[in-house]
Amino acid sequence: MSVEPVAQNKVVGCVLCGGKSRRMGGADKALLIFDGVSLLEHVSTRLQSQVQQVIVSVNQPSDLHTRLGLPLLADELSGHLGPLAGIHAALSWVEKHAPDTNDVMTVAVDTPFFPTDVVETLLSHREAHIDRPITCSSGERDHFALGLWPVALAGPLKEYLLNGGRSIKGFFQSHPPVIVAFGHQRAVDPFFNINTPEDIPVALEHLARLRVQ
Repeated sequence: MSVEPVAQNKVVGCVLCGGKSRRMGGADKALLIFDGVSLLEHVSTRLQSQVQQVIVSVNQPSDLHTRLGLPLLADELSGHLGPLAGIHAALSWVEKHAPDTNDVMTVAVDTPFFPTDVVETLLSHREAHIDRPITCSSGERDHFALGLWPVALAGPLKEYLLNGGRSIKGFFQSHPPVIVAFGHQRAVDPFFNINTPEDIPVALEHLARLRVQ
């Protein structure tokens, strides 16, 4: 599978950091130390090699967020409307600051193992599905926060949110996604996410397993 570099350069990556981390006891998951660096640094670096620019969706940035030197985007719509508000903010930012960009690739900050070719893989489906979101699944579970979003969906997303919509699944009722399945690597789910303190040692075990040659 290959994607022309020109097409790949038309993707901006967005790390979604807007969650309140309730199951983490209120601690900001983006600041957790993972393999010697913050989870945010780990995820943004993993994404950077796949896109032309990385931006961060965060409503209450810390010094760490600022030090990374990446564009930090607060939700444009008030009311803490969930991850879709962060996705909308990313699409809106791209419309203004990167008008030649076609898609935004979103990843969650608590998902450190997403494939290093996830953007390339999703882009391989773009030509046949020019206007649709393209999202990920693994182990028969959908991961809607990790996906390729056409910038043209900024307007429909805003309308959906202003009309009271909140869930990504609900938005997909009118804009059905293409769902691309990914297999496990060395028995590790590529979309394993760190939700609780108990997930941290499990994630480190997964990291060690993936590093075995």
